[in-house]
Amino acid sequence: MNSSFLDQLNLTPQERRIVVGIAVVVFVVLNLLLVWPHFGDLARVRHDLDDTRKTMMQWNQKIAMDVEPTNGIKTKLMKLQSQQGGGIVNQQVQLQKSVYDQAMKTGVNISEYRPVTSTGSSSNEFYEEQSLKITFECQETQLINFLFNVGNDPAMIRVRELNLRTADANRYALRGDAFLSANYAKQPSKPAPVTKTAPQPAPPGAKPAGADKTIPVPKPSVNPKIAPGARAAP
Repeated sequence: MNSSFLDQLNLTPQERRIVVGIAVVVFVVLNLLLVWPHFGDLARVRHDLDDTRKTMMQWNQKIAMDVEPTNGIKTKLMKLQSQQGGGIVNQQVQLQKSVYDQAMKTGVNISEYRPVTSTGSSSNEFYEEQSLKITFECQETQLINFLFNVGNDPAMIRVRELNLRTADANRYALRGDAFLSANYAKQPSKPAPVTKTAPQPAPPGAKPAGADKTIPVPKPSVNPKIAPGARAAP
């Protein structure tokens, strides 16, 4: 502390020691309250940066899986749609594809897709219901945009169940499960191909068809005017 300021106060040496001690205590308290709690901010910022890099790497891997020409998600979807008799599989894949596209647009991180066997309450002779259960993590605004976009899908995707919980202590992110259902038009079933059966060979010893018919043999005509033993004229 400046000695001229203490000289202006006209303090005794004992009082000066007390004033200097109080100033030191105030300095230490201010450091404890304002400076020391922020010593760990740098480590927390570095940890957040590492988490952000990991999340970006995961998203880039999913994007690469989607656009990969040989074994990507779009390629698998086209292969499944081209298969014969795979109507239910194609509808389930289409539901997952629609949910995945909306999640990528809104920033919702879906960690698991689980196809669920529907009870068929909304299925009829024209439409068939497909259901899907997802596990996600996102912020509140992202979840609202995701549910809004999913509800506007042409397949009428609707939320049957929604379970939410906080993902961190600050309650900045949400984590939960959602049960989604959609209706798809039934595909007409293809008629079974007609197979022609080859004629079976006849068992040994059996008579062929028409073998029972007898051909009449003509009897020789006898001329009553020719005596026995005489030759007939040519």
